[in-house]
Amino acid sequence: MRIIRNVLTSANLLFAAAIATGIFFPQARHIGEFLILPSLTIILTVTLLRFPRGFFRPPASLIPGAVWGNVMTYVVLGNLIILGSLFIIREEILWIGMVLAAAVPPGITIIPLSRTMNTDSRWTFSGLAGAHLGALLITPIIALAFFRHTPVQPDKIILLILALIALPLLLSRVAVDKDRDVFIERYEADITDGCFFLIFYTLTAANMEYIREWPAEIILIGGIACSTIVLITAIVTAIGWFFKISPPRISFFLLFGTLKNYGLAGGVALLVFAPAAALPALIFSVFTVIYVTALKIIYDRIVPPDDGQQ
Repeated sequence: MRIIRNVLTSANLLFAAAIATGIFFPQARHIGEFLILPSLTIILTVTLLRFPRGFFRPPASLIPGAVWGNVMTYVVLGNLIILGSLFIIREEILWIGMVLAAAVPPGITIIPLSRTMNTDSRWTFSGLAGAHLGALLITPIIALAFFRHTPVQPDKIILLILALIALPLLLSRVAVDKDRDVFIERYEADITDGCFFLIFYTLTAANMEYIREWPAEIILIGGIACSTIVLITAIVTAIGWFFKISPPRISFFLLFGTLKNYGLAGGVALLVFAPAAALPALIFSVFTVIYVTALKIIYDRIVPPDDGQQ
């Protein structure tokens, strides 16, 4: 019963519905493209409202989680995505999508999943905040390094990422300071579910013909997504066991080393480049949903209920 409950979650069902609707009914694609940017901003802002009040005080205690969040998100996972596709993905537009997938900050599903995995909550929130702030520096560097010879100006990507990272951080803190977060939390689930559906519907509809043709590149990107998750999970688990790292720390490294905000990567790819540039993010999202579901099933069995504080 627990397995069925973790598989048939509302998030999983909405994701599957978005993919299916995008493939078989792509006619509303242009409406989705118009709404995808505000949808991304809304999701990021609402998610950041989950940060506890006074969390950023004192700031010195947040440094370890922030540093390791950046290391796992960009140095480990980001580099592995780029290196894994460097000699395999030949089509330029798909290569651009892979780079964008490597450049985005952690996935926001980390917050609810960290509770299931009994992850250290302070490290989780500081890791998310640190990695989002780190993206303000890392994303421009990646854009200048990899997109200097593309027909799209790198500064357009930089400004878009800044708007999708800095703006939600600012709006969420203003909402908390003015006590608007309590009102928003009442409708949080409906808001995020609707935005997620629209984002992944749009990414799928935009690539509907590409998906139906099922070229070899889809298999290659899927192989990179799967092998990246499996490799990092195996290495983190082995290191944690060998050095006797506490389970809450191991789960932190697992989350930040495997989960990225591929919806954000796909949205940026779709808005700045051609639709095919969003395909890698969509494929990575499919494997991420499967991986997150597997983690829920595993940790629901081995981790007792806890408040996440270690």
